Amino acid sequence: MSTASQSTSAPRCLCALACGAGLVVSAVTCVTSCARGPVLSESAVRLRTDTALVLNHSARQFGVRPRALADHSVPCGDGLARRALRAEVRLPSGAPPRALLDQATALSLDASAQRGYRLTGPPSGPRRDRSFTLTRAVPQVTLTVRLRGGRHPTLTLDGTTACLPDDT
Repeated sequence: MSTASQSTSAPRCLCALACGAGLVVSAVTCVTSCARGPVLSESAVRLRTDTALVLNHSARQFGVRPRALADHSVPCGDGLARRALRAEVRLPSGAPPRALLDQATALSLDASAQRGYRLTGPPSGPRRDRSFTLTRAVPQVTLTVRLRGGRHPTLTLDGTTACLPDDT
């Protein structure tokens, strides 16, 4: 190989290495920025959507309407916050309390399972009351369903996200 050809191939080789290194840096930058974790606004949307679907599923079956009681952010510190939501469905009175609670439990479990939630333990509580908690891993959302029988039967759902970076 002549001296002239060596001098022209060396810059080409360095140029190819520089371009390759630039691609690697770009790929690493993209992966690290794309691999960020969930933020509060994204998890809050999941919480609202899932809560509405679970409540509406039960409400339709009983011929009633759900109502929102609270929807707010709770600071966790260090720039993190959690979203908390509470809603309620007044269940029809007059039905045997145990049958009503069984039906409301089954409807809630069915609707939440369709959204990817898992029961953390069996439903528990005294004869006219029942509660259970469901969780979803990604994004992390927890739903707690409380059922109350008696004169004014209700289904109350409390939902929360994990403490996440507050991007709102």
